Amino acid sequence: MQTQGFSLRFNGIIGFIFMVLIMVALFFIAKGIFTLLAWLSPLLLVGALLIHYKTVLNYLRFILGLLQRNPLSGIIAILLSVFGFPVVAGILFGKSILDRKVKKLQQAYQSQEATEYAEYEEVVHPETESFELPPLKKEIPSAETTSKKEDPAKEENKYKDFF
Repeated sequence: MQTQGFSLRFNGIIGFIFMVLIMVALFFIAKGIFTLLAWLSPLLLVGALLIHYKTVLNYLRFILGLLQRNPLSGIIAILLSVFGFPVVAGILFGKSILDRKVKKLQQAYQSQEATEYAEYEEVVHPETESFELPPLKKEIPSAETTSKKEDPAKEENKYKDFF
């Protein structure tokens, strides 16, 4: 018997090599992004302070509060912030942009919802004529309508002609 295609052993090796190549490519992409963030991190931090400084202050308050509540977690958070400073600076920059947009949207919504009184003039109408309708005339049932009253089911459905 002849086997067609690759053998199982050869397919496993090719799959493993392909997976290793993908992991190496992802590593170099992540390394490039981290290097770029490392070079831009001072500018990102200054930009975050200029755009919405309260974001950075809230992050520092969070770290200090964590240090007071649970010292071990606070120390770990400080160490991660120091070693991951480029990533933290990028995240703070993005969060400051979002916080500023949210603040502007809230201000726009509040200004839209604020009620402003408009000046008005009361218009006095002269006495209007009274509007009277003529008296309602009831129709007298004719011989044709009385013959239809034989079936009470038809009489109950007054709206059947509309459908």
